[in-house]
Amino acid sequence: MAMRKLLSRLASSKHAVAMTEFAMATPLVLTAGLWGLETGNLAITHLRVNQVTMQIADNASRIGDTSTLSNQKIYEHDINDLLRGSDIQAGEQLSLYEYGRVIISSLQVEPGSDNDQQYIAWQRCKGRMQVGSSYGVQDTGKGDPSFVGMGPPGEEVAAMPDDAVMFVELHYYYQPIVTDAFISDRIIKSRAAFQVRANRDLSEIYQRDDSDPDEIARCDVYDSYKEIPPEHHNTGGWDWIFSDNPDVGTTSSSTSSTSTGGSTGNNGSSGNNNGSSGNNNGSSGNNNGSSGNNNGSSGNNNGSSGNNNGSSGNNNGSSGNNNGSSGNNNSSSGNNSSSGGGGVDDTVCTLLPFLC
Repeated sequence: MAMRKLLSRLASSKHAVAMTEFAMATPLVLTAGLWGLETGNLAITHLRVNQVTMQIADNASRIGDTSTLSNQKIYEHDINDLLRGSDIQAGEQLSLYEYGRVIISSLQVEPGSDNDQQYIAWQRCKGRMQVGSSYGVQDTGKGDPSFVGMGPPGEEVAAMPDDAVMFVELHYYYQPIVTDAFISDRIIKSRAAFQVRANRDLSEIYQRDDSDPDEIARCDVYDSYKEIPPEHHNTGGWDWIFSDNPDVGTTSSSTSSTSTGGSTGNNGSSGNNNGSSGNNNGSSGNNNGSSGNNNGSSGNNNGSSGNNNGSSGNNNGSSGNNNGSSGNNNSSSGNNSSSGGGGVDDTVCTLLPFLC
């Protein structure tokens, strides 16, 4: 009877109605707010990437020695300054060359060709993302009438005779604030083209000091100006993990099987193996028990490089009064995680392998 009265009072109670409604509406309101926040940040990042692309192309069209007696020469040092300046201009928040790649191409008319045949005279690149130009590598277009310029089909940019066009492509892997669940494609692509502003020496890119040449920003090298890239903002969609431990979701451990052989009255031993950080960890602990009343021995092994994770512990017991041993192995850190949440997909590992 008392329970029935209690349930009746609860059913007719109107206390905490607002709190209940708020609790039910909060997930929807929070989701909508985070969606708007992420969408706004994505739009701002698109704007920044487009502005940096235009800045690089504009500056590339202006570089060179100023001379009234001869055509302007450009140097490897000028291009390196151009790339370094764009990294500073883009800012630490964007981390342009850590999560992206810039490709500068000089589009020119092939000397001695008919019909002003277009070709890529030279190309310089910077950034860790492993992507190439969408329009070809250096010397693309030589003797190839099908190459009419650079740009989308039907909107190609072409150079005039004795002139050049600086064509810049920028690829950037967007870093979300909250989650990438609201984003269909995190790869931002931008391009810009500027005609060279003065009479430029188009024969080659010079070195200021041949005895001490400047570094060439080659397109077969994938690097940046930071020795240690910033931490990757990998959210993994909706696979969120709420914990005070910052290592949750990025650390995996695997423990080998344990076997025991022999009888009582003896001391067993353990083999502890620890994998170290990086993209690969693996170790093994092999311990053998022997006959008689003996103590098992320990095996401590550390494994480093390689692209493998996991460990094994193999233990053998033999006749007599023996103790089996155990091998416990842990592999830690890196982006090869067997635990849930925040995994890096294959596409990201292909474009930015240093994150995996």
